[in-house]
Amino acid sequence: MLKTCAQCGSAFDITDEDLALLDKVSPVVGDKKFALPPPTMCFHCRLQRRLAFYNARSLYHRKCDLTKQPIVSIYSPDKPFTVYERRAWYGDGWDPLEYGMDFDFSRPFCDQFRALMETVPLLSLAVLSDNVNSEFTNDNLALKNCYLIFDGERAEECLYGHTFAGIKSCLDFVVLTDCELCYECIHCENCYNCKYARYSINCSDSWFLRDCISCKYCFGCANLRQRKFCIFNEQKTKEEYGAFMRQFQTSSFPAAQEMKKKSDAFSLTQPVKAVRGEQNIDVMGDNIYQSKDSSSCFDCYRMQDCQYCTDCLVGAKDCCDIHIWGDAMELSYNCCVAGVRVRNLLSCYYVSEGCDNVFYSIYCSRQSRNLFGCIGLRHKSNCIFNKQYSNEEFEQLAQKIIEHMQRTGEWGEFFPPTISSFGYNETMAQTFFPLEKKEVLARGWQWGDFEAPVEADRTIRTSQLPDDANDTPDDVLNWALLCEVTGKPFKIIKQELQFYRDHRLPLPRRHPNQRHADRYGFKNPYRLWNRACAHCRKPITTSYAPERPEKVLCEECYLKEVY
Repeated sequence: MLKTCAQCGSAFDITDEDLALLDKVSPVVGDKKFALPPPTMCFHCRLQRRLAFYNARSLYHRKCDLTKQPIVSIYSPDKPFTVYERRAWYGDGWDPLEYGMDFDFSRPFCDQFRALMETVPLLSLAVLSDNVNSEFTNDNLALKNCYLIFDGERAEECLYGHTFAGIKSCLDFVVLTDCELCYECIHCENCYNCKYARYSINCSDSWFLRDCISCKYCFGCANLRQRKFCIFNEQKTKEEYGAFMRQFQTSSFPAAQEMKKKSDAFSLTQPVKAVRGEQNIDVMGDNIYQSKDSSSCFDCYRMQDCQYCTDCLVGAKDCCDIHIWGDAMELSYNCCVAGVRVRNLLSCYYVSEGCDNVFYSIYCSRQSRNLFGCIGLRHKSNCIFNKQYSNEEFEQLAQKIIEHMQRTGEWGEFFPPTISSFGYNETMAQTFFPLEKKEVLARGWQWGDFEAPVEADRTIRTSQLPDDANDTPDDVLNWALLCEVTGKPFKIIKQELQFYRDHRLPLPRRHPNQRHADRYGFKNPYRLWNRACAHCRKPITTSYAPERPEKVLCEECYLKEVY
C-alpha cells in the first residue's frame, strides 16, 4: 500500500507485514477489538513527532512547587506547569487522582490532555535512583559525580554524554558500554583509554579508531582485528609507535584538529560494511544485534518481531514505532521512552515497570493497568483522565473515547508537537531532525526561548584560549566561553579541566550542545538505501546513501577484506 505522508508529503510504503503487526498490537477493550489504522505519516515523521515530546538534556533551575526549594528540572521556569522535585513527586504528599477530569466529547482528546498536563504536577527529572553528586543529569539511574550525561545507567566521574551503561571517567560521548577513560567516542563497548574512537570493541590506549576490535596502541586505524602498534593501518614497532606519539602534540588544539581531518580522510579510504550488526536472523536495519524477524530497526538489541524501533537497547517483542528502552516490552505501539515488563501500551510517554493496557498516558508506572489519558499514576487501575472508575465503567467509557478519537483522526497517532511540554529545540527532535525557529513556528509547533544567564567574571571567544590546556590558568573556570559555531556562552567545570590536563587534551571550542550535535553527525541516519556492493556489485541495503563517498561492501566482501 503506497501512501503520501501527511506531514512531509513524501511517498511511503505500508507492507502486509506492517498491517499484520498493527493488527496484532491493536488493543482490546472489554469484548471489542479496536483496529489501529495504517500510519498517516512516514517513519521519519512519526519518529520526529515522538521525539518532539522527549526532552532528555535541556536542564533549568527553578523551584519545586510543593517544597518551594530550588531544584534542577527539565521544565524551564516560564513553563505553565506545576513541577515537583523527584522525591516529592514520588512521595505521599499529593494524590494524582485529586486532579481527575471528566471527558468532554465536544472537544478533541489532545486538547483535553494538554489541559490535564497543565494541572497535574509533573516530574522534575526522570531519574530512577538516588544519584550521588549528579544533579545536572536526567533520564538515568545509579550515577556518582556526573555532569550533563543523559539516557543511561551506572556511571561515575563522567561528563557530557548520551546513552551509556557501566562507564567510568568518560567525557564527550554517545553510546558507551563498559568503558573507562574514553574521550569523544561513539558507539564503543568495553574500551579503555581511547580517544576519538567510533564503533569499536575491546580496544585500549588508542586514538582515532573506526570499526576496530581488540586493538591496543593503535592510531588512526579502521577495520583492524587484534592488532598492536599500528598507525593508519600500517604495522609499526613499539619504538616507532612511541616516537610517533611523542611527536603528536595531543594537547594542542590546532594539532588535534589537523589529526582529526587526517584520520577522517584515511577512514574514507577504508571499506565499511553495508550495515552494522551481528547474531541476527531475518533482520533489516542498522546497528542491530541479537535480533530476529525485525525490520527497519536501528540502534537496537534483542528485538523479536518488531518494526520501526529505534534505540531499544534492552529488547522488545511484537512492538512497532518505539523510541528508547524496551526490557521485556511486548505488544506496544507508537511510544517514546517506555519499558521494563510493559505490555499493550499505545501512544505513551515514560510509562514503565509492569504497566499493562495503558493508552495515551505519561509518567505512569508500577503495575498500573487499564489507564487512558492519565498522568503520574502508580499502582492504579481503571482510570481515565486521572479519574477512578469501576472495571465496567472504564471499558464502556474507553470504548466511547476511542470511537470519538476515530472520528477526530487522533486514534493511533502519537501526541502532536503542539501539546508537547517543551519547545522543539529543547527536545531530541532537534538532534535528529534539526530545524530553524521559523520552520518550527511555521508548522504551528513550539519553540523554547528561555535562556538562563551565564554568570562569569569575563567573556572571551574560544579563539582567545591558550593553545594548550596545560597553559590555561585556573581562572578559566570563572570565564564564559563563546562557542565558535553558535556564539552561545558555556563554562568549563573543575572536573572537566582536570581531565583535559591529565590526558593532555585541548579545551573544547564549542558549546556542549554543539558538541553533542557534532557527535550525532557521525552516526548514520535511521534510513536505508539500495545500492551495489563496491566489490562484487551485488545489490545491498545500507544506511549509507548512494551519493556518500564511503566504499560500501556487502557482509561477505567486508569479512574477506577485514580477515
